[in-house]
Amino acid sequence: MIRISHMNRLPGRVACTYTAEVGGLVLPGCALVRREDGYGLSVPRIGAPGETRPAPLSALMETELLRAAIAHHEGKRT
Repeated sequence: MIRISHMNRLPGRVACTYTAEVGGLVLPGCALVRREDGYGLSVPRIGAPGETRPAPLSALMETELLRAAIAHHEGKRT
């Protein structure tokens, strides 16, 4: 299950920042980045300072997170 919350729209290259919950893992500070060919995803690293590592997301989870973030962002446009 993927849930997007606390989405903040921004001007420029970063379309928005948001908090994502993916399979029980909460990831604050995610970003949807505008690219020439659409959007890209920026997911924060997790762990204690100096001991961070990439969030444990599979390629499928990342793809679904990107899809959900785009859909949520597109739905929030005014």
